[in-house]
Amino acid sequence: MTAPVLASPAPRHFWRDTQPSAVLAGLIAVIIGWAGPNVLVYSVAQVAHLSDATAMSWLWAHAIFTGLVGIFLSLRTRMPILSTWSTPGIAFLVTALPGIPFPEAVGAFITSGVLVFILGTFGPLTRALGAIPPHLAAALNAAILLPFGFGAAQAFGVQPALVGAMIVAYFVIRQLSPRWAVAAVLVVGVAASAGLGLWHPAPISFALTQPQFVLPVFSLHATVNLALPLTLLAFTGQFVPGFGVLKTNGYEPAPGPVLRSCGVASLGAALAGCHNLTLGALLANIVSGPEAHPDPQRRYTAAIWAGGINILFGLFAGTFVHLMGILPGEALAALAGIALLGAMGSSLQGAFQGQPGSLAAPMVILVTLSGVTPLGIGAAFWGILAGLAVYVAERRGQGWGRARAAQAKG
Repeated sequence: MTAPVLASPAPRHFWRDTQPSAVLAGLIAVIIGWAGPNVLVYSVAQVAHLSDATAMSWLWAHAIFTGLVGIFLSLRTRMPILSTWSTPGIAFLVTALPGIPFPEAVGAFITSGVLVFILGTFGPLTRALGAIPPHLAAALNAAILLPFGFGAAQAFGVQPALVGAMIVAYFVIRQLSPRWAVAAVLVVGVAASAGLGLWHPAPISFALTQPQFVLPVFSLHATVNLALPLTLLAFTGQFVPGFGVLKTNGYEPAPGPVLRSCGVASLGAALAGCHNLTLGALLANIVSGPEAHPDPQRRYTAAIWAGGINILFGLFAGTFVHLMGILPGEALAALAGIALLGAMGSSLQGAFQGQPGSLAAPMVILVTLSGVTPLGIGAAFWGILAGLAVYVAERRGQGWGRARAAQAKG
C-alpha cells in the first residue's frame, strides 16, 4: 500500500503532466465501460418499452455528465477521479422500471440525485467512509476485480488462439516497456480478431446523438419504488467500493465534495433520462495505477482524458455502441481482465500484507464475491461490513489477550 497522495498546493499544467500512457489508459477505461455496463441500458429500454431515441439519450446524458464531473473533480483534487453511472442501479431498473411512466422515473432520478447530495453533507457518513482500514479497502477492490480476471480466463477457454495471443503480448511487452503492455493487448486483440475472422464489420455512420429532454413528474410511488432503492444502491454499490479503490491506489479525496458533485451532475443527467451518476470503482483502477502514469501525482491526467473521451463517445453514442459490436466478446473480456491484472495483484498484496493470521480481508473477499444481496443491498457493502466486524472482533480479542497476559505476569 502506498502512502496517500495529496494534491499539490502548486497548480500543475495539464499538458505538461500528461503522457501518451495517460491518454491510452483513459481510452481503455472508456472502451471497457462502453462495451460492458453501458449496453445494459438496452435491456431496460426493451422491458420498459422505451424508444431507441430515449435509450440513446440515456447514454448521451451518462457520457456527457460523467465526463464533465470526472474532469472537474480530477482537476480540483489533482487525483484520478472517474465518474460513471450506477451499474447496480441499471440492473435494478430492469425489473423496477416497467409499469412506471418514464416522466415519473425521471422525477425519481432527480430525487435520488438530491438525496446523494444530502448524503455528501452528512459529516458522520463521510468520516466513516474515510475511516475504512486500508487493507480492507484493498480486499474490497480485489473482490471487485477478480471476476474480470475470471472472465478473461473463461474467454481463453472459448477462444484460446485470440486470448492466448493477447496474453502473450501483454507479458512480452511488459518486460520491455510496462506502460505500453495494455496498448499491445488492444492492438493484438484487434489484429487477431480480424485474422481469425472473429469480428463482424458493419457499415458505421457518424451521427450526433440528439438528447431527449423529459419534463419530470414527481410521485410518491416512484420515490418509494425507484428513488430510495437507487440511492441506496449508488451508495453501497458504487461510492463505498469507489472510495476503497482510490484508497488502495494511494488517493484519499474528501468524500463530501465527491458525493455532492455527483449529486449535482445527476440532476442534469436526469433531465435527459439518465439515473444516478456515481464514483467509478472498477474502471478507476485503470486510470489510477502505474500503467496510467509513472508519477502518482500526475495520474489525474488519465482520468481527465477518460472524461474527455467519454464526452466524445456520448456525442456519437449510437456510432460507438455499434463499434463496440465489431470485436468479439472474448476480446473485450480479455482486454478488461488483462488491463486490470496489475491492480488485482497490488490489491491482493495490500489486503494480506502486514496482517498475518487475520481473517478480516478474506471475509471481505468471500462475502463480496458471493453476490449476496440481503435487503436488496449490494454484496460489496455487506462484504466491507463483514470484514469490519471481523476486524473489530480480532482487535478486541487481541486486547483481551494482552490484558490477560499482563494480569498473569502481575
